[in-house]
Amino acid sequence: MTEDYLHYIWKYKLFNQVGLKTTEKEEVEILNFGFHNHDSGPDFSQGKVKIGETLWAGNIEIHIRSSDWLRHNHQLDEAYDTVVLHVVYEHDQVIRTTKGSVIPTLELRSLIDLCHFENYQQFIFSSVPCEHSIKEVPAIIVSSMMEQMVSERLAAKAANIKADLKATHFDWEQVFFHYLAKAMGMKINSEPMFQMAKNTDLNIVSKLRGNQQSIESVLFGQAGFLEKEIPSNSYYTSLKKEYEYQQSKHNLIPIQKVFWKFSKLRPSNFPTVRIAQLSRLLSHTSGLFHFFVVAQPSYQDIQKQLTISIDQGFWLNHYTFETASSQKKKSIGKSMVDSIIINTIAPFLYTYGEYKDNKECIERAIELLGNVPPEQNKITRIFQEKVKIQNAADSQGIIQCYTQYCVPKKCLDCSVGVHLLKQ
Repeated sequence: MTEDYLHYIWKYKLFNQVGLKTTEKEEVEILNFGFHNHDSGPDFSQGKVKIGETLWAGNIEIHIRSSDWLRHNHQLDEAYDTVVLHVVYEHDQVIRTTKGSVIPTLELRSLIDLCHFENYQQFIFSSVPCEHSIKEVPAIIVSSMMEQMVSERLAAKAANIKADLKATHFDWEQVFFHYLAKAMGMKINSEPMFQMAKNTDLNIVSKLRGNQQSIESVLFGQAGFLEKEIPSNSYYTSLKKEYEYQQSKHNLIPIQKVFWKFSKLRPSNFPTVRIAQLSRLLSHTSGLFHFFVVAQPSYQDIQKQLTISIDQGFWLNHYTFETASSQKKKSIGKSMVDSIIINTIAPFLYTYGEYKDNKECIERAIELLGNVPPEQNKITRIFQEKVKIQNAADSQGIIQCYTQYCVPKKCLDCSVGVHLLKQ
């Protein structure tokens, strides 16, 4: 038996409720099963029970055995003095409040059909429990689950953004720059891009706006790419000289070049190319956070602003500082634009909406994801023939469900899992 399963049994009233009695043989009538509490404190709040002739209102705690109360040290916590009913699978010990009063106990062992529990165990032991049966779930339940999950995923991302905002005294432009750089690094170079941006004061870059090469010198220098000498490369030499000036003036601290990865990447995804593109965007856009979040541009406007194309200068025929290549435009493609919307713009819209208590911003974040094509990865491929994944809001919802519910087997907290288990 598991405690999660007992929560499920209690929440959905899936046990025999006829002639209930406490372990002290007093009649019990459950008037309100309470609200499931996922935070600290008793498992179900605001319950209401009638024991004998007395009506009790308070909290309900659930354990496998009564003695688990002591194992969890609830006997030392006055918050549990509000418990009016202790629900257990097996009663093995009388339990008291911190003040010594006996807590009424209801034992479920004889009231539960163990065949249902065995079915539940077989269900959750699958890698993705609902993988082969989700087609049987009504579409309204699946769509409701996905709406809930995309909101949860955005809220989780917002929590990380808020922590970074707090560290910068809510400098929205600076933190947006951090996350934009991280998104442009893609998965393999996201962390060094993030650290490079965190080490770079955006105010310094803003003062250089319009001077493309000076901005490049700061970003490449902060990324650790301007440490050695390349005498034959005049472009590199001028960047290095400019960076040394800016570094001395602003006490800049670069990250180590060793963190960057080039292996197994297409040349168009090399971090050097992405930094050059980021420099171009910073040079031509005033107030990235204001433009992409506060002004709430359309999906088409975002695409237009982010579709950066390097069609002249050093990077037209280079992917690295050391080796020349044939001439080719270095463009931010649609897939990269969509990734930036999913991982930066939409989460910041959601965060800003929470910060301003503006529901329109929150709704706009989800609406924006609805304009983006769905992601294609190993998680979405598991569900693609079983669930309609029409856009990035759907794929983000599926990813949230898989990582936070399917993998840890929290099926009893998922509306799809609950529906299937009830069958």
